Amino acid sequence: MPPAIVTLLNIVFLLLLFLFLWQTIKAIYIDIYERPLPYSEAKEMLEREQKKRNVGATLEVVKGDSVSPGRIYPLSDTVTIGRSTENEIVLRDSFVSHQHARILKKRDTFYIMDLNSANGTFVERNRISELTPLKSGSKIRIGKTTLRFKE
Repeated sequence: MPPAIVTLLNIVFLLLLFLFLWQTIKAIYIDIYERPLPYSEAKEMLEREQKKRNVGATLEVVKGDSVSPGRIYPLSDTVTIGRSTENEIVLRDSFVSHQHARILKKRDTFYIMDLNSANGTFVERNRISELTPLKSGSKIRIGKTTLRFKE
């Protein structure tokens, strides 16, 4: 075999070997550092983070098609809920409007308001049409998703 072909084959072999090693290292890195946590570990980690940040109010998913039950959303002073990715809480549900509802904090009380959604926002089975105060344990239904407010 001519030396030029042997050299070319050596280069191709080294490139393939490098590519194989790169893919192996990348797979190990993803498995160690980017693997999703099991649900129970993720929930515990979120609860620890909330205690550190002293986040008092949360929304916990009780029932839903697009979101796993048990998922917890910490609440800030203003939170929008809807199907659009521009919202802080995104519910991928055909019964949810792009901007469906807003939760806001005034003084020490959280309120929810419907943003003229097509299918409405319900608090404790009552469709709301105005700013409605939330109590700890209140159930909110938006589309097919039921959330529990905790303070």
